[in-house]
Amino acid sequence: MIRKMKRTRFVLYLSSATLAILLVVIFFIHTQCLRPSISYYRILEEHIEMERATADDDPRKYILLYTNFFGNSNWYLKAETVGPDYFRSMQCPVTDCVLTNNRELLADITEYDAVLFHVAEAWTYSLFEKVPKLRSPRQIYIAANMESPAHTKHLLEGDHDFFNWTMTYRLDSDIIWNYNNFVDQNSGQVIGPNENPQWRSEWQTYRNDTLLELATRKSKMGVQFVSHCGAFSRRDELVQQIQRLMEVDVYGKCGTMECPRGSPRCSQMLTDDYRFYFAFENSLCRDYITEKMYNSMNSYIIPVVFGGADYAKFAPPRSYIDVQQFATVPELVEYLEWLAENPDEYIKYFWWKEHYRITGDQPFCQLCRKLHDVSTRQRTQYYKDIKRWWFDGACQREAKISF
Repeated sequence: MIRKMKRTRFVLYLSSATLAILLVVIFFIHTQCLRPSISYYRILEEHIEMERATADDDPRKYILLYTNFFGNSNWYLKAETVGPDYFRSMQCPVTDCVLTNNRELLADITEYDAVLFHVAEAWTYSLFEKVPKLRSPRQIYIAANMESPAHTKHLLEGDHDFFNWTMTYRLDSDIIWNYNNFVDQNSGQVIGPNENPQWRSEWQTYRNDTLLELATRKSKMGVQFVSHCGAFSRRDELVQQIQRLMEVDVYGKCGTMECPRGSPRCSQMLTDDYRFYFAFENSLCRDYITEKMYNSMNSYIIPVVFGGADYAKFAPPRSYIDVQQFATVPELVEYLEWLAENPDEYIKYFWWKEHYRITGDQPFCQLCRKLHDVSTRQRTQYYKDIKRWWFDGACQREAKISF
């Protein structure tokens, strides 16, 4: 009888232990596996509901042009204020934005989503109001500049933690404000500028009898249009060295020849008469390529470029001649003369025209899209020392080519 009772108690003891373990396992599964997933789903649902409840009545983004752009208060837009129709006309992917230089368009200056400051020139507003007196934490302050550091007249050393974004020609800008883009004619994709562009490379076998005939009719070697003399890059001196070895006609204030700006004849003679267009930049700065190169590429003339940029990031291979790839001026001139004497090789510099087209850049399209990006609303950044970002390592004084 005693043995039987002990066995019963042992069975009950085992059952209680098993039950306790089972309860622990169930509790673990519920708290560590099931409940978190249920809880996380609920958190997500609650967040979505909160977003709906707190969504702005007006999702439109307002951009204020706070400073002038080379003396023009509306940055050469067609009106003081432009809206979604303007962005649609530029075929922007996102169009729900308003651009204005009217500070009273909204009730308070802190209501603008983005405020643009042109930092290439000194701000000319009153001594007591160079920046807004009030600023909302959600606002984006943007430093806009298409000029090189050599021509940045606004003093940046006082702008610590002031700007959130940059809108410049540099490829590491938050918004790239480039002069032009190369677009693939088949895909419509912008290929350059890009840090790692995927260019076609079909120039080796290129031949075009019409262009061959055109090339053989050209009678002059080089041409340059320039009115800013004494540039930081010393381009005037470089051209003078080239002129000692080959013919280069210089138009504008820095030369001896004249051709009215915008004259059809000025453009036509690039295709008809000249073989090489000297697109020399005023500064040797990283990513700094102005309209000179792009404008010449609208004609059938080879651009000879001189700058501080890696041109392979901006234009197709065999579409330009980079002066910086030559050690000396005589080496450069020797190659140009060789091309002039070999029209079959000369016309290979136009192969890209059958695959790419040059289009204007639309930085305000990028700005509108970026302002609507959800990450913009959730993340804030400031340039702690924008002067260092803009100047440090950006430009070089000495060219790679010796002259």
